[in-house]
Amino acid sequence: MKTSQYILCILLFIGVLFSLRGQDANGNDPFRTSPQGTFEQRRQQYIDYCSKEGDTEGQGGRTIIFKEITRVAGGLPIDEKKVQETLDVIYYNRDCNDFTLNGLLRLEYQNREKPILSKEMNGKVEDCILDFKYWWDDARRDTTYKCYHTENHQALYHTAELLAGQLYKDKIFKNGMTGQQHMDHAKERLVRWLDFRFRFGFSEWLSATYYDVEVLLLCNLYDYAEDPLIKSRAGLVLDMLMFDLALNNYKGVLGATTGRIYAPTLLTYENPISPVMKLVFGVGQYLPRHIMGSTALVTSSYRCPQVIEKIGTDYSVRMRNRQRNSIEVADAPKYGLSYDSELDTHLFWGMQEFIHPLAIRMSKHISETHDAWPYRDYDRYIKIYDDQIAKYGKVTTPDLDRFALSEANIETYRTPDYMISCASDFRPGAIGYQQHPWQATLGNKALVFTNHPGSEHLNVTPNYWAGNAVLPRAAQHKNVVVCIYNTPETEKIHFTHAYVPKDAFDEVIEKGSWVFARKDDGYIAIYSQHQTRWKANDEGVINDLIADGLQNIWICEMGSKQESGSFAKFVTTISKSKVVTNSLDVAYNSPSQGKIEFGWTSPFKIKEKEVSLKGNYRYDNPYSKTLFNSRKMEITKGGETLILDFENGKQSIK
Repeated sequence: MKTSQYILCILLFIGVLFSLRGQDANGNDPFRTSPQGTFEQRRQQYIDYCSKEGDTEGQGGRTIIFKEITRVAGGLPIDEKKVQETLDVIYYNRDCNDFTLNGLLRLEYQNREKPILSKEMNGKVEDCILDFKYWWDDARRDTTYKCYHTENHQALYHTAELLAGQLYKDKIFKNGMTGQQHMDHAKERLVRWLDFRFRFGFSEWLSATYYDVEVLLLCNLYDYAEDPLIKSRAGLVLDMLMFDLALNNYKGVLGATTGRIYAPTLLTYENPISPVMKLVFGVGQYLPRHIMGSTALVTSSYRCPQVIEKIGTDYSVRMRNRQRNSIEVADAPKYGLSYDSELDTHLFWGMQEFIHPLAIRMSKHISETHDAWPYRDYDRYIKIYDDQIAKYGKVTTPDLDRFALSEANIETYRTPDYMISCASDFRPGAIGYQQHPWQATLGNKALVFTNHPGSEHLNVTPNYWAGNAVLPRAAQHKNVVVCIYNTPETEKIHFTHAYVPKDAFDEVIEKGSWVFARKDDGYIAIYSQHQTRWKANDEGVINDLIADGLQNIWICEMGSKQESGSFAKFVTTISKSKVVTNSLDVAYNSPSQGKIEFGWTSPFKIKEKEVSLKGNYRYDNPYSKTLFNSRKMEITKGGETLILDFENGKQSIK
């Protein structure tokens, strides 16, 4: 046998072994693009999988406890060494130990239902819970940086405080408060957080990482909150989150625009919310390193409504979803919110609008009062704003916060062969962070998007692929996205680029200013105003289409065999379509949508008719038409209507 044949046989043998185990070499189970089994069957499958493959390192120890919770659910004994490691993580006071504490609290509630821990270990767990700092107004000062303020962390801390207070109502915690006082403190904040989410959606919109976290905390509230209204409202917000996943996934990939993205999610194709989607919808895959939300879900009494589950897996029809998430700080008075209220400012901090000119003085007050510092240089920004008011009569640069996740008007267009999604006109020209304005998805590895890199590397934020140094102006109409970059001279990186992983597609063709790619029966066309060049990464993989220059206009149009005919016809038709650019203005004669016009300061037009890029609806799609700021939602599929009544904390079917 030749050496090459021998190696091939070995590789095939290894592949068969992993196939029999049901996982790949990374411990990931098979990626499913169509539903298989019932929820209960998938639940048992997950328990078996996570009990064996769950992250033994636990992201530096943070998530070890979730594997232990799953082992207990599968009838296996708990490893108290892992529980001790969990306690150590919490005592080390590392950032994100609120993730860990929510897992520990879930375990302790399970222990109350049926003893799991030894008396000695249970005592240690109790001591840890009584010692934890649950909010920034605890007089004990942090010795390390702690992120209390983002949307997900706020609710993690409030959920943990409520559940801890319930466990030890009459005990004195290390900060001097009783459990009942902690319950009251947490409830005041949780009631508002849940209300904001239902009315305004998640400011960290469609984030695979943070939706996973929200599933964890919402399941904890749904299962263990003693207040019936908090319990029911947590379930309704969880229903809403599942509706987001249903509308914005393509065959198991949450391939939508998002407020917060990380490079590993984009480059390794390991989507943190994928295990949750596989449990709920039967599409996606279980992942050993992402087990928080999915573990809470498999040990929860919560069940996703069937109406939402059916929407989440109906890839047979074309679906256009438009939704609005978050608010503009300037609009806060419309919703009864004040800039002088610390509790109202929690919403602005959750949106990461720490230095908005209307919120900055209360932000400074909170930081100085409670030693919680998302920014250290408030005075510098206050001076900028005051100088602008003195000179121009108003603040001329209100969008200085790179973290900001203000109002996002999202469109997602899904067909049987592809999905494309965009946050239209989101803070164009502002400095960026983790915002991911648009993405096209044709498979779990066949992703396309553009960005203006914040770095040549991946170890900072924004980096080479995740986030933007300067945000573009983008807009979408059904299967077409136009994305315009206008980069200042002061930026270090003078190019934009498209992520086009050649190996993930069946065909890639270049013609004129266009690059075309096919995945199965789905097609994509990418246009660059300026000449492009391919670049391989350090491993020699070609996925980087670079356009040099400070400004550029990118166009993406999607198609399919059903819509466009053959791939060859798609290539020919689009490459012959007229594109006229004038500096940062473009007119494109789309074969599918007609003439599209857009510019850095020009309106978005379809067939010479101006299209508003701002929506009035929380959801506007074939299944739900719900006004923004509503406390009631109806979702209809197949003659069945799900009613989510947040005001009264009720879910019903008609």
